[in-house]
Amino acid sequence: MRQEQFLKVVSREEAERRFREAADFSPLPAEEVPLAQALGRVLAAEVRAPVDVPGFPRSNVDGFAVHAADTYGASEEQPRRLRVLGTLLPGGTAGAPEVLQGTACAIATGAAIPRGADAVVMVEDTEFSDGVVEVRRAVAPGGNLSHAGSDIARGETVLRPGDVLSSRETAVLAALGLARASVVRRPRVVLFSTGDELLPPGEPPRDGFVHDSNQRVLADAVREAGGEAVERGIVRDDERALRAALEEGLRAGDLVLLSGGTSKGPGDVGYRALKGLAEVLVHGVALKPGKPVVLAVRGRQPVVVLPGFPTSAVFTFHEFVAPWIRARGGLPADLVREVEATLPRAVVSERGRTEYDLVHVVETERGLVAYPLGKGSGSVTTFARADGFHRIPAEVERLEAGEKVRVTLLGPRTPPHLVVIGSHCTGLDLILSRLRLRGITSKVIAVGSTAGLEAASRGECDAAGIHLYSEE
Repeated sequence: MRQEQFLKVVSREEAERRFREAADFSPLPAEEVPLAQALGRVLAAEVRAPVDVPGFPRSNVDGFAVHAADTYGASEEQPRRLRVLGTLLPGGTAGAPEVLQGTACAIATGAAIPRGADAVVMVEDTEFSDGVVEVRRAVAPGGNLSHAGSDIARGETVLRPGDVLSSRETAVLAALGLARASVVRRPRVVLFSTGDELLPPGEPPRDGFVHDSNQRVLADAVREAGGEAVERGIVRDDERALRAALEEGLRAGDLVLLSGGTSKGPGDVGYRALKGLAEVLVHGVALKPGKPVVLAVRGRQPVVVLPGFPTSAVFTFHEFVAPWIRARGGLPADLVREVEATLPRAVVSERGRTEYDLVHVVETERGLVAYPLGKGSGSVTTFARADGFHRIPAEVERLEAGEKVRVTLLGPRTPPHLVVIGSHCTGLDLILSRLRLRGITSKVIAVGSTAGLEAASRGECDAAGIHLYSEE
């Protein structure tokens, strides 16, 4: 059986350099979207206020618009009496009577201040009867009102390119009367999974087949990075069919992403299908897991073939594809969140390959601790349970217990109410599931009885499960 070897295994740094030089990492062109669809998008151009906000002096309270001088000296014992003009001014009212000295005008919160008035007395500080209001507390000029432009002045730059629109920013745009926003177009990533052994989720299991989880995790990872995922399903291990899928993907998207078929076996057709279709930059990177990754371009349009094992696929996605998605979507390519944590035990690595170590992050009185998960690249659950990962450089063979590492977080980290480290049992799972229904969250790290007792002695957990029969 003839096998096609890797072109040349290169370092992670060399692979990244080649990919960044060949692929287009500049932000995509702008597009206009309705404000209702702008949440989470990246602003493409600065926004200058076309109007003042508020556009007129307005009342901040319910009360009476007055001349401030008419209230000087007012108190509970000696109130100032003012004649009330007309009826209550609600919001949106125009053409109100002018407030002259010795008069007042009833006004609602948000209503325009009538001509002549320079302050508002809160209704709580007044008593109204028979067309006369008694003011029992003085107010200074400008009291309880907002001047035109006091929030946003016309011409002021309120948002800048690259700002990610949260609910706060969309509120600013709405306050300016803008119904649309100019945002960076989201990069479209066309995804295929390859393999004769794959079944789509929902189909009954069959011997020798596995359900395709890669397309789900990669499509949602594309969306988390700010891209638009175009899912094209499963392509069988047929070079002609895969080539047709690649050509269709290159027409439909900004990047084509395959998982599976990257290795050197006769059934791995992902690399061979690229021949003549795109320029292969890298076929094999010194990573663990993730060695058989393919990076290619047609023109400056990328095609990436990730390994088929789930953990390998996700690691290589985060290394090469996620930075491209962020950059093309107008975000910093290296937008990641890291924390420093201590290793509770030594970690052995293989010299010559950058290794990724998935970890649980546990909060202790001495700081954060990173517990390795210790599962292989074929584990589907590993990423779901991990809080993050740290890189072990290619030249390092061993990290000692107590060493500090930089952990890249895979999502928001919410510390659980309970941390259980030690031996695992299904009875404990049942108890923790019932506690979860009561709102008590937990993290379980299965490392064995002895390691659990050691973790408890260091104050790294709330409980340690043990299956030891020795009382010592």
